[in-house]
Amino acid sequence: MRWSKISVKGKIFSCLAVFSVCILIVLWLLQTVFLDEFYQMIKENEVRSCSQTIADNIDSEDLTDLLGSVTESGDICVHLIGSDGAQLQESGKFRYCSLQELDEQAKAALFQKVQEKGGTKMIYFNESSKETPSELPEEPRTDDSYAKNKKRPWQEKPIFSSNQVQQSLSYFQIVFKQDGTPVMIGISVRITPLSATEKILRVQIIFVGVLFFALSALLAAWMSHFIAKPIEDINRSSKELAKGNYEVSFGGRGYREIIELSDTLNVTAQALGRVDQLRKDLVANVSHDLRTPLTMIIGYGEVMRDIPGENTPENIQIIVDEAQRLSLLVDDLLDLSQVEAGVRRMEKTRFNLTEEVRKMLSRYQKLVEQQGYTVEFEAQQDAWVWADQVKIGQVIYNLINNAISFTGEGKKVTVRQHVTESQVRIDVVDYGIGIPPEEMDGIWERYYSKKTPHRRAVIGTGLGLSIVKEILKLHGAAFGVESEQEKGSDFWFILPLDEEEAL
Repeated sequence: MRWSKISVKGKIFSCLAVFSVCILIVLWLLQTVFLDEFYQMIKENEVRSCSQTIADNIDSEDLTDLLGSVTESGDICVHLIGSDGAQLQESGKFRYCSLQELDEQAKAALFQKVQEKGGTKMIYFNESSKETPSELPEEPRTDDSYAKNKKRPWQEKPIFSSNQVQQSLSYFQIVFKQDGTPVMIGISVRITPLSATEKILRVQIIFVGVLFFALSALLAAWMSHFIAKPIEDINRSSKELAKGNYEVSFGGRGYREIIELSDTLNVTAQALGRVDQLRKDLVANVSHDLRTPLTMIIGYGEVMRDIPGENTPENIQIIVDEAQRLSLLVDDLLDLSQVEAGVRRMEKTRFNLTEEVRKMLSRYQKLVEQQGYTVEFEAQQDAWVWADQVKIGQVIYNLINNAISFTGEGKKVTVRQHVTESQVRIDVVDYGIGIPPEEMDGIWERYYSKKTPHRRAVIGTGLGLSIVKEILKLHGAAFGVESEQEKGSDFWFILPLDEEEAL
């Protein structure tokens, strides 16, 4: 089975199990296989440290006390030897101390060999015999003939075996007193055979390993369940969300990341639910707006076909108006989809925003004359901006359409322009019923507010505010709405003045 196919629970359990086995292997290696090497390293560091301490105090009056403190454990002896092999000072004794068994001639030869080696030397003595050699051999020997002749073989590396042979480690270092006299510090420590210790450790590690592995398996099972269970719950809820169930709830628990992920997915589910509801509302409202003009076109067309004398300019104008309304709806849907998708690129130019507003207001002349609407424009001076003229024209046009549709019985709309040192603000004010506070956040969506029954706009398609929002976001412009129920609403946006105008 591929690793990617394994569940989170299986992966966590496997990783913890492998980790436990690795820990046991490391313990086995350290406590048994490499035990002798670690023991040797510790002993070598011990004698080097003792030798250096003595070397640092070779001229001290408290040297004797220092030697006593070094050898008080009983398993170490220290000899200070002159270049002629004479014993200058010694401290500590134990049965297999190799230094105390050497005569002056052997010590003098040893001094010379240590000096040839650079002033330090490490030697391991095999305590297989009680006889004392009169002198050290020229080179280390480990052959059987030397042992058979009851000689004590020595070597630069220890020989650890299962025959319980005692060994001692000797370290030699030549130092100089303040008067220039050379002194060789010789330190010998006992090397205890570790075969019995190794056997005990092996048994203990087997016992501890079995217990540790069992506990690790239980811990791995619990941790895998603790970590994987919330993920499995989220995965199950996600599948429900993918099926279109936006009411699903993600119950995050266990640890912080899962709780944060659950909160994020809950917000996502709610957002998807709102989007889905908006989609349904959009389909329903667009269908309504398409059906109404189509019904009128078909109805008037049938009347003109079936009833003599009904082929009048008025009936034809109604058909033309409704066809234009259909065309406008399709254009608005196309514009909105392109703006949201980022297909349309902005083509910024320097233009007179004040003149653009006047041009848009001229398109409402017929509406003013025939239906009694009043559209006023208040501006103290011309304002030049750097923006996409066509898209800003759409913004102004859709805001005025929205105001006319909701201005109420007074049929009055006011457009105000306010210029400051660096920016211009456009307000489009209607005097209608206003917007309830709970619906303020949704008015920029298509056919805003599902709580309010859909009504056919006096002019426009009902998609205008969505188009306004997307265009102003593209420009990075500030925009918003201020509304008071039964008094009306003020839709506004702000654009920076062109640099030349601002200066």
